[in-house]
Amino acid sequence: MARANLLMVLHAHLPFVRSPEHPRFLEENWYFEAMTESYIPMLQLLSRNAEKGIPGALNLSLSPTLMHMFADAMLQERYSLHLVQLLELADREVIRFEGDPDKQQLASFYRDRLRSVRHAWENRFNRDILSMIRQLRDLGKLEVLTCVGTHPFLPAYQAEKNAIRFQLSLTVQTCQDLLGFVPKGVWLPECGYFEGLDLLVSEFGFEYCFLETHGVLLANPPPRYGIFEPIQTPSGLLCFGRDQASSREVWSRKVGYPGHPDYREFFKDLAHEMPKEYLGDYFYAAECPIETGFKYHRITGSDQKEIYQPYRALQLAREHARAFVSNREAQVEDLSPHMEAVPCILAPYDAELFGHWWFEGPEFLEAVFERAAWSKSLQLSTVGDALKDFKADQVRQPAFSSWGEGGYGNVWINPEVDWVYPLFYEMLGQFRDCFRKYRTGGFTGRALAQMAREMVLLQSSDWAFMIHNKSSESYARARVQEHYSNFQQLRKLLSSGRTQSRFLVNLEQKHNLFSWMGPAQYRLLSQ
Repeated sequence: MARANLLMVLHAHLPFVRSPEHPRFLEENWYFEAMTESYIPMLQLLSRNAEKGIPGALNLSLSPTLMHMFADAMLQERYSLHLVQLLELADREVIRFEGDPDKQQLASFYRDRLRSVRHAWENRFNRDILSMIRQLRDLGKLEVLTCVGTHPFLPAYQAEKNAIRFQLSLTVQTCQDLLGFVPKGVWLPECGYFEGLDLLVSEFGFEYCFLETHGVLLANPPPRYGIFEPIQTPSGLLCFGRDQASSREVWSRKVGYPGHPDYREFFKDLAHEMPKEYLGDYFYAAECPIETGFKYHRITGSDQKEIYQPYRALQLAREHARAFVSNREAQVEDLSPHMEAVPCILAPYDAELFGHWWFEGPEFLEAVFERAAWSKSLQLSTVGDALKDFKADQVRQPAFSSWGEGGYGNVWINPEVDWVYPLFYEMLGQFRDCFRKYRTGGFTGRALAQMAREMVLLQSSDWAFMIHNKSSESYARARVQEHYSNFQQLRKLLSSGRTQSRFLVNLEQKHNLFSWMGPAQYRLLSQ
């Protein structure tokens, strides 16, 4: 029997953050951290695998907002400056610890890693992440997937199917422009699914997506092999269900690998230990310190944190990788006698988990590839390869589900965030009126396009998530209010009959994604 397929799916997404009016902006650092600790190390390890001939591939979903940030010249320039600033800080840290060999070794370790990242960014990738992603796709190391528009939690908008179509149209056009192709697979934001969504997704040519475990297990009628084979919806969309065992080993705060006491402590950063006079203005936004990525402690398992030992931790990551693959092989051994189909194990994660939240994560991934390379029962497959073993002979209706806390919609639909959705529906009705009333060319066309951008940026599921989890809550609330206020000011601008506006120019420079926004997209809203 053919080897089982292990699908490692990484979902890469960040909300669109771009602030040209500020030379240094706190929330832009989310992007810089993810670049330095997750995205570039991941591409580096896949490049090494290609050079060494190690088989296997990752499946990577890219949200349109993140792709626009990758392609943005201003953010590229700012990220280059960011790496220069980090390396200057690394040099200061090596000097500071001249009397402490253990910490000096750790500071040198960080400096070496940063030099490697900067070399890859400036010389290997030429600041063009998307080009490198396409190269790795051509080499068979990546299957590139995408996500929906600005990452809205789609079940919250099921009353307005055309609003979902509008977001899907932004997805397709972004992929055509920035990738040069439209992927066959789509990541549903937060894995949010409701009955009938498959029809909308299929309309735009997508062939498969991923669901939380119970979205497949509770399908009607029940699936033949549970989550270990994709199901097909009435519209023909293929749905893969998340394997809980592989997720728990990596995700779980209590029993997952990242919680081991030898791994790096995420919450103790140099920015909170040294004064502003030492760190410099770059690592401060007003009086708020900005994370540096220099962390000198390991989790330890107590409040008295011990010094981080990177080489010990990286070796541990490799041991955990071996255990991870061995556990999947054991699953396959149990499954295979009971299945006529080739077992398929879906292991989906946020891409930022590997490197940013779990510093040793990229080392873990690299070792998973190496261990799986000599497995007789398992292979790291692309979704496309896995589907070659699939017979589309079981039509099922998936259940309402998400991968958020509780498994349904309470993270994004709850009393804390209920005020957000009426704002969107108000904007949607007003936009339709404006589209019918005003010309879509010239100044009025630009204003309409920016109104559409503000409307879809308000829909990002990130804002509700942050509010619900009390993480950057004030920023999330401010972003929702900002997009609503911008929209209303633009609407007033249209009715004023003016033909120029500094306010519009500033917004076009700040929220500059979907540059082609126009009637082709708007018509979907009025079907």
